[in-house]
Amino acid sequence: MLKTNFYRNLIIILLCLVAGIVDVIGYLNLGRVFTANMTGNIIIMGMAIGNLHTVSFLRSGVAFAGFIAGNAIARLFLGSRKPDGPWSSRLTILVVIQLIFFLIFALLARDLLIPAVEYSLIVLLSFTMGMQTTMARRLGIAGISTTVLTNNMASVVEDVTARLRQLARRDGTAARESWPVAETLLRVLAILVYGSGAVIATVVEQRIPLIAIWIVIVAMLIVLGIVLAVFHRKKQLNERK
Repeated sequence: MLKTNFYRNLIIILLCLVAGIVDVIGYLNLGRVFTANMTGNIIIMGMAIGNLHTVSFLRSGVAFAGFIAGNAIARLFLGSRKPDGPWSSRLTILVVIQLIFFLIFALLARDLLIPAVEYSLIVLLSFTMGMQTTMARRLGIAGISTTVLTNNMASVVEDVTARLRQLARRDGTAARESWPVAETLLRVLAILVYGSGAVIATVVEQRIPLIAIWIVIVAMLIVLGIVLAVFHRKKQLNERK
């Protein structure tokens, strides 16, 4: 069980890395649009409306629509039933689809100067991030969202504040209450990895535009490798017993 939880946590952290990189790719190369962080796009659309910047509004609007579509389709595909175990074959299919979409992005990115291609790239990334968000929510690991780090940060602050309050109580009763240290550390790691992904992508993209997508592809290959080697192999061994 501990081994399974470790690999599920590793997957969620790798997905945070992917989201951090993807957001930088979109912001630096696709007209200052966010393809993972939709809060940023809502702000951009609001500012675009206020200043009548039609192009900015269209890019952000396309990203927003793509993200919602990815959310909806992933939810329909996964259904309302929770997986019987720590992972499901449908989650694996979504990982494969993500990987395929990132590969398509890498191929189309060579023709970025064509407007239709630019919008297609925005849709590809935002749709994929929408699917990923639903995947992460279905995993339900420490309440971590791989694309909305504000909630993760708020959870960390709340955890630490609650712990300090417990320790400050004189009777010590509350201090003996369990504190989800592992979950708090995982949330902190998710924030750090997301930020690290943004740093890595920024450094790489300034040298060779759109090359960072290959880091994303490698990360998704690792995720797929973990899924096949750990969860599906374990399922096959259990079926043979």
